[in-house]
Amino acid sequence: MKRAPIIPKSSPALVPAEPASAPAAPMVDSLIARVGAMAKGNTITLPVCGRDVRFVLETIPGNAVEKSTSVWAGNERDQEFLTEDALDDLIPSFLLTGQQNPAFGRKCNGVIEVADGSRRRMTAILTSNEYRILVGDLDDEQMDSLCKTGNDYRPTSAYERGKRYSLRLDNEFKGNISALADAENISRKIITRCINTSKLPRKLIALFSHPGELSARAGDTLSRLFNEYEASLLGKIDDLTENRKNGIVFETEDIIQTLTEVVKVSKSTTLVAPIKREFVPGAIAQYKGNKVVFSLDRAKIPEQCIEQMEEILKQLVQSEAR
Repeated sequence: MKRAPIIPKSSPALVPAEPASAPAAPMVDSLIARVGAMAKGNTITLPVCGRDVRFVLETIPGNAVEKSTSVWAGNERDQEFLTEDALDDLIPSFLLTGQQNPAFGRKCNGVIEVADGSRRRMTAILTSNEYRILVGDLDDEQMDSLCKTGNDYRPTSAYERGKRYSLRLDNEFKGNISALADAENISRKIITRCINTSKLPRKLIALFSHPGELSARAGDTLSRLFNEYEASLLGKIDDLTENRKNGIVFETEDIIQTLTEVVKVSKSTTLVAPIKREFVPGAIAQYKGNKVVFSLDRAKIPEQCIEQMEEILKQLVQSEAR
């Protein structure tokens, strides 16, 4: 059974790790052991960002979770992609034994804002199970730290991280990717790949069981293809979406390969040599795709014929203006 992250009492502060780093299992077991026997209203004090916070355990009935709680706006995980497929690691355990590891959040205007535990929140909603959350007096810095700790345990996708990087790049670093890379402690290449991935259409991301199936490298490649073959790719995505609605499940490799094949076909079509037709010496039409290019040699074509062609074009302009 997969479990979400915890904050051990011995930790002096919550320090966000790189997405690729693995969570320490003993840390998970440590908190579960401490709060497993807690009941509604029980309290526990834990350090967050080097400051002790007193948490109260609240339990919310499954049918009230959606209205009584919300996900903190600073959480980068895209909630629309938390589907049954994306939560298949949590749903079985929720149905069998309920939520084992509590979430973390704060109360704001009567609603509990969830910092760490948005996946457990959605699982509770989908399974109509009770939602357990430790509520404390947290500021934005502590909420952000808890979010990152939870996301380090179950990493967010390149698509989701790219959205956050784009916001930080625009709002905090004035477009300076090097400064952002230093702040995030990752390479410029990773930053760029994630940002490019985040520009992909949402309906493409929705084809995967969860956004994390699309790597930053693959997302970057697809983003470059979209820059040149957007119409063809969107058409194929619509086809795949219909198939998915009909119950067909696609593996990650299948989706990427299918879209790549579309590009190959588009390229071969693009490379087809244009067709030329010479009506009379000096009057040639060249056909390529949806375009027709006329070439008229004024030394060979009577001026009257050229004027007639110009008149036709003028009439076209006038009809468009009506």
